[in-house]
Amino acid sequence: SLQPKEEQNATMLYTGNSIIQEKNGKRMWELQAEKIEVDVETQNVRLKTVKGVFYQDNGGKLEITAPEGAMDSKTKDVLLTGKVNALASDGATFSAKEVKWTDKERKMYGNGEIVLTKEDTVITGDHIESDANMEKVKVQGNARVQKGGAGR
Repeated sequence: SLQPKEEQNATMLYTGNSIIQEKNGKRMWELQAEKIEVDVETQNVRLKTVKGVFYQDNGGKLEITAPEGAMDSKTKDVLLTGKVNALASDGATFSAKEVKWTDKERKMYGNGEIVLTKEDTVITGDHIESDANMEKVKVQGNARVQKGGAGR
């Protein structure tokens, strides 16, 4: 007699592994995680304790850490959640509650408790939008700018 197959939550599990996205032999981004789960049906990926590197056209990179993440297998969009921290190679940093990377546009969208620090300027707000190079950055929603470090 044939045993019924367990169809529920079919996931493949990787430990201490990474996902690398390349285009035309050029590395676009990579994600490392303590735990990677792949849904067998959708091929969508869930990540725990994530460290990501998004490579910039100008040769720099943006390093991001987050407690959790997910990747859409079709669009290659990446959603990072928890307390997300980012560090660009030029020293700029930002943090947010969640950050979405849209692979097609190569843009970052962050939501919740945004703190962006670039040189001696600190910008806080509800939303952030940035290109991979962190050159075109917009902060919106109760946006405040403090120059010369933290204001009083």
